Amino acid sequence: MTAIEASTPRGSGYRPDIDGLRAVSVTAVLLHHLGASWMPGGFIGVDVFFVISGFLITGIIARESDEGRFSYLTFYERRIRRIYPALLLVLIVTAALAWLLFVPLELRYFGRSLSWTPLFASNFVFMGQTGYFDPDGATKPLLHTWSLGVEEQYYIVFPLLLLGAARFSIDRVKLVGGLVVLSFLASVVSGVLGYADAYFLLPMRLWELGAGALLALRPLDGASERVRSGLGVVGLGLIVLSLFRIDDSMAFPGWVAAGPVIGATLVLASGVGPAARLLATAPFTFIGRISYPMYLWHWPLIVFTQVYFFHPVTPVEGAVIAVATVLLSWGTLVWLETPIRSRGVLARRSRLFATAGVVSLAVVAAGIVTFNTKNLGRWTTPAQAAIAAVQQEGVAIGELCPGVDEGIAGERAPCVIGATGDPAKPISFAILGDSHSRATAGAIADVAREAGRKGLYLGKGGCPPLVGIDQTVGNDLRCAAHVKAALAEIAAQPDITDVIIVARWAWTVTGHDYGRSPARLHAIRSNGRTLGEAERWAVLETSLEATLDALAGRRVHLMASTPEVKFDVPNVVANAMRLGRPVPLGPTRAEHTARQTTSRALLEQAVKGRTWVESVDPADTFCDAERCTVLTPEGPLYMDSDHVSRLGAKRLAPLFAAMLARPTAAPSPETSSTGVGVTSRP
Repeated sequence: MTAIEASTPRGSGYRPDIDGLRAVSVTAVLLHHLGASWMPGGFIGVDVFFVISGFLITGIIARESDEGRFSYLTFYERRIRRIYPALLLVLIVTAALAWLLFVPLELRYFGRSLSWTPLFASNFVFMGQTGYFDPDGATKPLLHTWSLGVEEQYYIVFPLLLLGAARFSIDRVKLVGGLVVLSFLASVVSGVLGYADAYFLLPMRLWELGAGALLALRPLDGASERVRSGLGVVGLGLIVLSLFRIDDSMAFPGWVAAGPVIGATLVLASGVGPAARLLATAPFTFIGRISYPMYLWHWPLIVFTQVYFFHPVTPVEGAVIAVATVLLSWGTLVWLETPIRSRGVLARRSRLFATAGVVSLAVVAAGIVTFNTKNLGRWTTPAQAAIAAVQQEGVAIGELCPGVDEGIAGERAPCVIGATGDPAKPISFAILGDSHSRATAGAIADVAREAGRKGLYLGKGGCPPLVGIDQTVGNDLRCAAHVKAALAEIAAQPDITDVIIVARWAWTVTGHDYGRSPARLHAIRSNGRTLGEAERWAVLETSLEATLDALAGRRVHLMASTPEVKFDVPNVVANAMRLGRPVPLGPTRAEHTARQTTSRALLEQAVKGRTWVESVDPADTFCDAERCTVLTPEGPLYMDSDHVSRLGAKRLAPLFAAMLARPTAAPSPETSSTGVGVTSRP
């Protein structure tokens, strides 16, 4: 039986403690997604689910195989009866809500995930996009279905392995044990290499299902009740400890997942004692019986609540979502799942297969049409559609230098900007930074062209301009190597007199997204070692100082962060207008100042004594004394919640006009440094 489906069938061999373990797992996932920062490891509930699934399904396959009555048709009939009814219902309801609430771009990408989910392949859709823990996941109502994909892919292959082992007299325990070891090693290596897509892939998850499978094949029947009782307590303790000690800054699954996986295996091996008795109580078994529909319903409810109210879920909204999830799940179990599983509805196998096939194909077709139809959505005015389209406009530097973010400096083609018409004109300035520099570079290039300056763009998305720092956003971006190569390229060009540095400092320094719940700490590495929050400041300050020192002898223009917003500006503004609701406002000036306090302090400390560094503060460009602007009559100033749009970049570019108009001579020793947040160019 699937790990995240309804309860174990009652009858011979029914263990209520397994339903209780499901309850712990699904409740942990629900609380994590609702923003329970006090329990940062709630996502490990899925890993516990995998172990339960491997244990139960392997037991069924092995028992029926040993008795000579295993049938693929019967096996997959059971899978369809237990998985498809609730899944297809949730997909249909989710598609209807997406049509009502999503803007065209969101609806398009939703269509792609919708088309793959009934085929149990949505994990391949989500890999390569922003990671499971990244903020963009909050607009993907089917993101959680990745685990169904992994699980069902496992059960396409696993019965063949077990039956093949029996046919060729291969020891099943050794075979599964070998696969578990290989999968675990692949998972650990993926974590070390920063391969974030491992989170979604079966080869790096198989060992979790395999741990349960091994237990089913070699149960602890010979252990005393006292020993098994102790194992249950230890196992439940490991799961609880993992909930509070693991967080999403750690490479996962990897070795970190061993805690909850071993814990779940021990609980399943026990079945007796205080842990089993606790898990077998009525509240646990009730939630366990509806755990599968709870898993399916909870995430779309969270996503659409955030989309409708334009902010992360509040505690009150979270409580309402939790209650609604339980009620919907109970109704799904009673009125849909149970009748189909008990053969009260669709009793004949042929009718079941035909119905599931037709509905699934209809959902797949709807997803394909949605993804391949541009500007599909419920817009009432062209102006609203135009605002939403800002998110898709892309950055100007991408048109000037296609593929500029592919690879690192020194390996990719040089991106020359500004006054490029005269080949004899030397390159006299450079832009260094992360994706915020990319968003701004095109407008700076326009100003440079007017000033007759030729420049070199050396930024890279996801990579702060800090010596020795690697920041994993999705997969490893080789940030330290990029910054080293970029600084070497500047050093090799003596005509470069000015270097502009633009980055999202608040995010890099604090490690937290703005206005997101839960507040996730984004991991960064220095010399291959992941930094803890306590040491982050000191290491980043040293790294920034190293960057600035490498640029000594040139004029360095260090820009503080642009104001960040708590919502995706184009989508939320357009949607608010379409729904006839007030357009959300940007942050107050005080909120912006508070958000930037830590990063500004670090920048000011790094600038001290470095007379070649000049500070640039963009706050006055976007904010008056009371509030920061996100929307003008000409359009949004942001393409999302923190990157400026092309219109926003045009507002920022004049900050560098005076610099670009200066003679291209080396800075004089008398140039004085200024505190970040104090100097603001008109």
